[in-house]
Order: sequence, then structure tokens, then C-alpha cells
Amino acid sequence: MRDRRNTILSVSSLSTTGSTHSGRSSLSEKVGLSPPDSPTLPPPVTRDSKRRIRYSRLTLIKLLAGIATLLLLVRVFLCWPQTVINSSSTSHLLDDGLATGGVQRNQSGSVIVRDTSGHSKWTVLIPENSSFPLDDTQYADICSKGEVLREELVRNTRIGRLLNLSLRTSYYTRDWAYLDPSALGAIAASFPVVPNNEANKVCGTSLTFVLDANEASFGKSMLMLWLSYGLAKREGRAFFIDDTQWAYGKYASYFAPLPDQGCMPPPKHHIVPCPHQAKHLLVSAGTAQWTFGTLFDREFAAKRNGLGTRYKHVFDVVRRGYEDLFALIGDDAACARVRIAELRSEVSAHAGPVVAMHIRRGDLHPHEQQYSEDYLPLERYAAGARSLLRLLPSKRRSNTINDRYESTLDPNYTQVSLLLASDDPDILTSSSLAHATSPLTVQRAQSRIQLATKATLDRTSPVEPLRESGSAYVKHIDENSGWEGGFFSALFYSLGNTQASTLKRLSQLPDSAGARSEQAMRMRELVGRAYLLDLAVLGESDGVVCAVSSAACRVLGVMMGWDAVREGRWMNVDDGRPWSWDGSG
Repeated sequence: MRDRRNTILSVSSLSTTGSTHSGRSSLSEKVGLSPPDSPTLPPPVTRDSKRRIRYSRLTLIKLLAGIATLLLLVRVFLCWPQTVINSSSTSHLLDDGLATGGVQRNQSGSVIVRDTSGHSKWTVLIPENSSFPLDDTQYADICSKGEVLREELVRNTRIGRLLNLSLRTSYYTRDWAYLDPSALGAIAASFPVVPNNEANKVCGTSLTFVLDANEASFGKSMLMLWLSYGLAKREGRAFFIDDTQWAYGKYASYFAPLPDQGCMPPPKHHIVPCPHQAKHLLVSAGTAQWTFGTLFDREFAAKRNGLGTRYKHVFDVVRRGYEDLFALIGDDAACARVRIAELRSEVSAHAGPVVAMHIRRGDLHPHEQQYSEDYLPLERYAAGARSLLRLLPSKRRSNTINDRYESTLDPNYTQVSLLLASDDPDILTSSSLAHATSPLTVQRAQSRIQLATKATLDRTSPVEPLRESGSAYVKHIDENSGWEGGFFSALFYSLGNTQASTLKRLSQLPDSAGARSEQAMRMRELVGRAYLLDLAVLGESDGVVCAVSSAACRVLGVMMGWDAVREGRWMNVDDGRPWSWDGSG
């Protein structure tokens, strides 16, 4: 009987938990409380367990050491260690803590300074009372000297010697040895402190493009202007233009005002030409090699793409500037619209395309070696125009249902007139052009403003010798000078100038110097307006033939768009080079 009860209890304990508790309770009531179960004893300590504990401690120590080393490296890169300036250097300390490399406080140049942590850095020092903008030679000297100071600072640091950090590897590599001039207020007491309410209105970063007095090419200035604007918008900078010394006068005489930037321009002494990381950057024709040099090509020019698409990204940046900034004003804008409408109306009768040629002569010669000392033959431009006349109608027919283009277009293109714009006013009436383009007819792109020849000036404004009353001597007067042969920079800069014999007579008049300057600027403005009108009309054509060595040709490519460049509707006949913003290809 006793064994049977034990068997029943054993079976109940395996069936359910509740049965187990009830069974144990009844058993406890009979035999008393049983002692608690013995706790689990730890395993014995062996050699393997000691090794595991020691290995964990070593891993933790190595991890902490690695973190400390990483933090130290970050500090080295973010806060350069204080460099040692050799005693043989030309640098010397000033009273307020500035160390300069042969630059006085009243001079502009690249200098070495100590930041608030006592570390040596290089910066650009421009006195507040300096004229703006500086000369191109001064800006070039600032950037050249800055590169030397940077290499010296980096070379004198241990990490710089180890990793050769004096070499910039990309366009946006930051120069940790550089101190922005906007931070000099805490170092140089002579710099003015801008009130907080006005400082909040100043742009955080900006790019100022300086229209140069030494650049006679309107096209080069426009391309660099558009490229600078597109780059500023890409980098989130405000954009400003300075035209105080522009050879063509005022920017507002040609184009609509810039879009509002939403902030105030920075102080003039904070605007520097280099490095590119500067908060307020200056770009001009004289500083282009630092802003748009080799590192710029590495960043924006594709290496693996085909030859024709290498500069696609650069083209997009320039195109952004064209779309936002190219807006003629006043009568010139109205004249361009009317002329374009006339051309469209003329070609609608025979459904042919509008094909234009731009021919540059003067002091610019083509890239092609055979003609590098001469000009491209006119037959090459004419052959390119005929090629476009055959190409463009076929594309139009492919986009239409009927064949009206094929039935109305003359096979010999005798009904089509080619547009021509050139800096040589005699080229339109030359027999060479008529022979090259026969049987096609050629007409001017626009007739509102034209460059005049000497013969035209002699008819409209004849020059007569001056004879003083009662004197037998005839004073020499300068002859009229026209634009025969094309645009020459020397001729452009001589506009409005007179020789000493005439200057002596004019010097007796009040404000004669101001009158001469005003007359020269009016003549230069006419040259610029004629150039823009030609481009505005040619840019609306269906196809253009030109030489990429000319800035006007590269401008026309931007105006027509990338599809026109890719499809061959923008045709370069000089050395087979693709489009590039500077013509290098």
C-alpha cells in the first residue's frame, strides 16, 4: 500500500504544476518542511579562464588606446600644432601679434599670423583704406606668396613632413594652415569691429567678380562672369559684380541688374583672391588661374567620358550664368527681338533653317597649326554652313508627317540667306566671301550698330587740317581710323585718344580730360553693344559655324545649349576641338 501511494504521487508530480504543489504541500504536512535546494557552485578556476580574463583586459586597453590615438589625430588635423618660423626667414613680429613676410601694415599681401591658440597660420592682409579692386599684379603676388607661406607652414609640422600635406589633392581640399581675414578682428586691433546688427546682414559667404580693365575681350569677360556666377550658386555663395575699372564702362549699360542676393556685400578688405575656401572670394581675369586652373578641371571635367562630353559639367555651370544674367535692356533688347522675328518670317516661306557664321579676324589667330599665323580660309566656314543646311532640314522632316519641306526647299539652297557676324566690317563685301558662299546670299546679323571702316568715317566725319588765323602753318590732325582687318586690342584702347598736337589745343578747354574720357567710354560702349546684338541674333539661329579659338564662338555654344553642341548644330571649324569654356579643348 505504501508503494502504491508513492507511485501515485510521482505520477501526479509529472502531470501538472498545480498537482506538484498540492502533492508537496500534503507531503510536507506529514513529514515536515524539506530543506532548500543547494545553490549552484562556481566552476573551478583553471588556466584557460585566467587567459580569457587577461585577454579581455588587453582588448579593453587596446581599444582605449586606439580611441585616444584617433582623438589625437583629429586634434592634429583640426588644430595645427604651433609651427616654428626659421630665424633666417624674412618674417618679423609686429606689436599686435601679426607676423608678416616682408609686408608692412599699410601694404596688401600674404602674411603669417598667430591665431587665438598661438598657432601660426597664413592669411591675406588688405588694409581697410586700400583701393578696390587691387591691380592684377598685386592679386597674383598675393596668391603666389600665399602658396609659399602655406608650404613653409605645413613643411615645418611633423604631420606635414610625414604626409606631404603641402600638396592640394582636390579642388575642395581645405587648407588648415589658412586663417580667413574675417577672423582677424580678434587679432589685429586696427581692423574695425562691425556692429552686430550690421554684421548679421552681411553675407556669410560670397563671390565677387571683377570686370577687368586689362581684358579687352568682351566674350572672355562674359564667359568668366557666367562661370563665376554658376560656381557661386553651386557653392551657396552670394554673387556680386564690381565694374569700377571695366574697360567697357558700366555693367548696367548692357544688362539688367543682378538678382537680389538677400544680404549685404562684405567689407572690401575681406574679399581675397585665394584660397578657394575663403569666405569672400574674388575672381577676375588676373586671378583665373587660381580659381579655374588645374584643380578646377580635375573637379569638373570628366576624364573617362568621350572627348565631346568632357566639359559637360563645366558647360552646365556656365549655362546657369547665361540663363540668369544675359538680359539685354532698352532699345537693344527690342531691336534683337524684332530682328529675330524678321529672320523667322523670311525662312518660313521656304521652310529652311537659319544658319549663321561668325568669323573672327583681328589680333586673334586660330589654333590649327597650319593657320596659326594667319586666318582660316573662308571656304571652310562656307563648307560648314552648307553641311548644316543639308543636316537641319532632314531632322525637321523626321519630326513631321508631310513632306512639305522637301518639296519647297531649293536643292541648291538659292533661297536661303546665311547670317554673318564678324569683327572685320569689310568681309561682308569682299569678293572672297562671295566666291566661297556662292550661290548662297549673305546678310548681316543686325544693322543697328556696326563697326565702321575708315572709308565710312571719312564720308560721314571728314577730317580737315587746322590752320591758325594769320599763320601759314597747317597743324596736323589725326586721320580717321577704322576697324579694317578686325578687332585689335591696341585699337580698342586707343579709342578717344588724340596726339599731342591736338591735346595741346584741347587742354585750353575746361574739363578737357573728362570730356576725352567720356568720349572714349561712349565709343567703347558702342563696340560692346554691337558685339552683344550680333550674339543675341546668332544665338537664336538653328545652326552656327565658327572657330572655337574665338570667345564669341564659345559664347554661342552656351547660348544655343548642350543639345546643339552634342548634335553638331554648333559647328567648330578650328582644329576639330570640342567646346570648352577657355578654348583649350
